[in-house]
Amino acid sequence: MAAAILPVSRWYNVGNEALAPHPTADEIRLIRLGSNENPYGPSAVVRQAIAESLNEANRYPWGMIGRLREEIAKKEDLPPECVIVTAGSTELLGLAGLTFGLAGGEMAACAPTFDFLMIYAERLGCTWARTPLDQHYQYDLDALDRIIGTETRLIFVCNPNNPTGIEIPHARLTSFCETHGSRIPLYVDEAYIELSPGGRSSSMASLIEQHPKIIIGRTFSKIHGLAGMRIGYGLAHPDVIKKMEQFHMGRNMTLSIPACAAAVAALGDAAFEEFSKQKTTEGREMICDHFNQWGVRYLPSAANFVCFSNEQFSARPAEALHHENIIIRDYAYFPGWSRVSVGTTEENKIFLDSLSQYRA
Repeated sequence: MAAAILPVSRWYNVGNEALAPHPTADEIRLIRLGSNENPYGPSAVVRQAIAESLNEANRYPWGMIGRLREEIAKKEDLPPECVIVTAGSTELLGLAGLTFGLAGGEMAACAPTFDFLMIYAERLGCTWARTPLDQHYQYDLDALDRIIGTETRLIFVCNPNNPTGIEIPHARLTSFCETHGSRIPLYVDEAYIELSPGGRSSSMASLIEQHPKIIIGRTFSKIHGLAGMRIGYGLAHPDVIKKMEQFHMGRNMTLSIPACAAAVAALGDAAFEEFSKQKTTEGREMICDHFNQWGVRYLPSAANFVCFSNEQFSARPAEALHHENIIIRDYAYFPGWSRVSVGTTEENKIFLDSLSQYRA
């Protein structure tokens, strides 16, 4: 039993936020910069949609899920049959791990990356064939290409990558997907794609119809500020969608009516999406400008977080800031680096002011 529980415990204790105190009204405010959440959402439009949806909370959500699939398909210029909606992108990742991991063999991915899918697949008897990032901490598609073989059941690519934040050059990733996307299931995690400089134009979704093994993973947690509502979706060829639906628990209805209403409203709220991207960019630049002034090495992020080196600080930043109720992350599998999520302007300032005390 202990062996079976170990992989799951990694998901529930993946960062320092698991150690965070639970503040009360009498305690110092907790600055949560550890989970790449959007500090500004949900928008007013979405809040209103959630409130109104409660009138239908006594009904099952099949109809609303169908409407959400249609709205996503319209936004992506794809048929609804190319869309699957899930309770967050983590459910989609687990579903892909279940669908393709049961066959045994290997999952191929670089490391470090967002490893939820591979951990899930390992529990099902699959192994993770991994290769390091390149010398610039970029997702190394050339090295990944070399480890793909006859035992490969799925290829995983995260763009922009987490925890580094680095975006893969569009032409290079397109070429990679065109090479493999018709013969081996290829999952491209695009959780942060809307926050990247090119936004959705950087997506690989346009390749789905010509390359039927490509799966695109998306979430409403980041740009739309709905992490707590748990809404994700996948884009893939209808044959792949049908295969994953066979393993989808709860008859493909793990979303609630309020979550569906929130997602539909968010898709139509272009003003808030633009606001989120602008504030994220401003916050990211604010953090990086200070790092430049301090001589702190950091990685060029296209997401809502910045990965930075610990070498210019007298204490381990994640541990030191934890004692000041500021939560950021570091990782045992990525030693010497920390990751801070972009918060509000006020939160970013508090983080930077506190971190400056530990400059070596």
